[in-house]
Amino acid sequence: MPEPSRVEVFSSRLFANRLLSPLYRRYVDQMSLRGDERVLDYGSGGGAAARHLAKRLQAGGGRLTCMDVSERWQTSLRRVLHAYPEVEFRLGDVRAMGLHEASYDVILVHWMLHDVPPGDQPSIVTELARLLRPGGRLFSREPTRAKHGMPAARVRELFAATGLRESHSMEGRAAILGEYYRAVWTKPTA
Repeated sequence: MPEPSRVEVFSSRLFANRLLSPLYRRYVDQMSLRGDERVLDYGSGGGAAARHLAKRLQAGGGRLTCMDVSERWQTSLRRVLHAYPEVEFRLGDVRAMGLHEASYDVILVHWMLHDVPPGDQPSIVTELARLLRPGGRLFSREPTRAKHGMPAARVRELFAATGLRESHSMEGRAAILGEYYRAVWTKPTA
């Protein structure tokens, strides 16, 4: 994927990290984290959700890993999260990271899977499911607009193919973000 422009990074920091911050805080609050979890924010971008995850996990001794394929996003994210030295940053393709199976209690895939080339989506989702511990939860939210997004049925198909179970989902429309599909997936314990 190409690097975002400086304008895109700036507008993300202004729009998502400032103006939409209450929406992202509510979303993270709805995850009902205890605070001691190991969390992967996959495709963390400019850190709109990561800011709130880091704060929640810092209070409970949890660990946050922010992963993205973009060096520019990672540089921006390090600035956003400079007050959280315990956050780990990983740059690159999740499939090439060599991470241990069941490394994370919670994985967030937020507003980014639709940007992954369709041919790569199955192997990336399979790797994310492998990284989730049994009983762990994966949170996904994707735009579903035809021009910029992916159908909810495609998201369901990708995650269900890995053996994850959809425990909660909804389709909705946000005033600024548009139509979306949101789900919580759990990894079976046996």
